[in-house]
Amino acid sequence: MARLPPAVEESKFQASKFQPIGNAHPTAATNPRCRKETPRNRGHLTPAAPSARLFRATGPSVMATAAGSSCSSYECLKSAARPPPRDFLVHVEAYLSCRDGVDKLLKISCYAARLALSVGPLPPASSARLKFFESSVGLSRKAFLLGKFIQSVNALRAHPHLPPPLVLLAYGGQGVYYFLEQFVWLAKAGLLPAHLLPRLQRLGAWVDLLGHVGSITIKLEEVVKMESSVKMRRKEGCGEESEVVRALRGKLLLKRMSVVQDLADVLMVLGDVTGAKGLLGSSTLMASAGLLSALISAHKNWNSC
Repeated sequence: MARLPPAVEESKFQASKFQPIGNAHPTAATNPRCRKETPRNRGHLTPAAPSARLFRATGPSVMATAAGSSCSSYECLKSAARPPPRDFLVHVEAYLSCRDGVDKLLKISCYAARLALSVGPLPPASSARLKFFESSVGLSRKAFLLGKFIQSVNALRAHPHLPPPLVLLAYGGQGVYYFLEQFVWLAKAGLLPAHLLPRLQRLGAWVDLLGHVGSITIKLEEVVKMESSVKMRRKEGCGEESEVVRALRGKLLLKRMSVVQDLADVLMVLGDVTGAKGLLGSSTLMASAGLLSALISAHKNWNSC
């Protein structure tokens, strides 16, 4: 039997495959707002011929599903291109190789020990060991802050012109705090005179408070913008279960958790500034705020590493 030319066979194959599907044009293929969130697929989906493109990428079953739901073809393409789950031990290795990862684990240990000491009486021997552990871990954390102020300096240098006042307040206060913490560590380690320690700690607490005020203000503005972005995507036809909306809501949750972390840090800094008077002098409250801040920060670092 004579074999048809390849071009004729391909046209017959496409005609037989695409005729049952009909003119299903999913929203994600024709809506550039929903489509641009997938850089991997950018340039492969065009409004001119979504059926053939999507058939080659995901198959006819996905096309049939895409015809019935908003942004569903985007979700299918996203899940098809999603990398396999990361190995747990490899993730742990990456987390522990990061300075912030180790620092947050030490912070959790430190404030967990403080909370255990504050909630109830312990045997004298256990209490003494726990106090020594908490003090040693707290001093060890100071070493992980060496040079960390450079991050704030680089964040300010990233602006081509003079940074906005809030950015200058947030990163400037944070940078000065980390810079002073180096001298606090040297004083606690015995290299600097001990009489300098109270002044360094009081000055560091004030600039840390200013930095947190700027940081909270900036993050609250970002939360409002992200909420508006979610509403905009919903109006454009992206469903609540679509990958775009779920990704935005995930980022929004992390941003809100970051605001809660800053508020917990502000509570502890206020205790340092006011001399731990009244409610701010409660060791249980301060330890709980510190542990909450440490857990949120560890969660953010785990997701980012």
